[in-house]
Amino acid sequence: MKCKRTVLPLLGTAFEPGRLADTLNEFEDEELAEIAQAEAYFFSAQAEACVKIVEKYLNSKDVILRMSADMLYTFANLTLGDAMAAQMAREDVHICLKKAFEDEIDLETQASCLFALYVISVLIHIPPEKEMPLLSDYLRYLPEGQRLFAMNLLAHGAYLNQEYAKGQGMAQTAMMMAEKMYPIPFIYLNCVNAMCQINQKDQEGARESVIRAWEIARQDKLLEPFIEHHGLLQGVLEVWVKQREPYVYKKMMDGVIAFSRGWMKIHNPEMQKAVTDLLTPVEFSIAMLACRDWTNQEIAEHMGLSVNTVKHYVSTILEKLQIDKRDKIKEFVNQ
Repeated sequence: MKCKRTVLPLLGTAFEPGRLADTLNEFEDEELAEIAQAEAYFFSAQAEACVKIVEKYLNSKDVILRMSADMLYTFANLTLGDAMAAQMAREDVHICLKKAFEDEIDLETQASCLFALYVISVLIHIPPEKEMPLLSDYLRYLPEGQRLFAMNLLAHGAYLNQEYAKGQGMAQTAMMMAEKMYPIPFIYLNCVNAMCQINQKDQEGARESVIRAWEIARQDKLLEPFIEHHGLLQGVLEVWVKQREPYVYKKMMDGVIAFSRGWMKIHNPEMQKAVTDLLTPVEFSIAMLACRDWTNQEIAEHMGLSVNTVKHYVSTILEKLQIDKRDKIKEFVNQ
């Protein structure tokens, strides 16, 4: 597969779900092939294998390889619990982006560096600095696959601003306009679509979005997007995946706990004990819903539980967090 060097080449490659291994073998550029293999490890929840590959590219003179390594190194190390390594990679993205704009290099490379900044900011819920260029202004300089993922970032940003209808519209438009199947962006777009639907209390629509994402991901065992979005999907994975594929769900939840611990170290370093050490994944999902003012009845219907079971979970959550009121849960979760 001959292609111009671009960040996260596997993410930006169109292929039929289930053909991940064949797609990896088609990269002719040896360094791009290594980055793509690292992506495959990362998206299939094999963080250690990912880190081993990308470490040698962290100081690469090729900014595209370096940005790819920085993004993967950031998120893989969150899972591995090394917040310092993750933060180092995040800082390097800022350094490379600043140099790219100061040197006035080509717009495609500038767009790739800006894309990297938004990846390591939006997905960790740390907004890019106000003085940074808008990613939306550089979409046209990104290849289609990366552009689709950039649309996911913009939709995720709308979600964080509580603009749920806007975020849903962005995600759905991106998928409708895509000329080919790009599995990794499509998984993320369906996840953010579900997040927005949940917060508009469209439970059925959210389940349908997660099912679409899961049917794409399961064929190549791409678990990482669901690990990252578990809390934000607020119980839908428990309703759909846990009941149908319990062994896969168990592996996914192991990843959720590890990733969430790393997330808390970089996002809320002052917190004495991570919420993910206190709450089970199911309790965390219920906590996310409860702190958004969902009633016990609504949570029960959404998660396929009885109202009494939800009441028990909420009581347990308050006890574990050592708080006396439901609205105080917001202090413990990142929304």
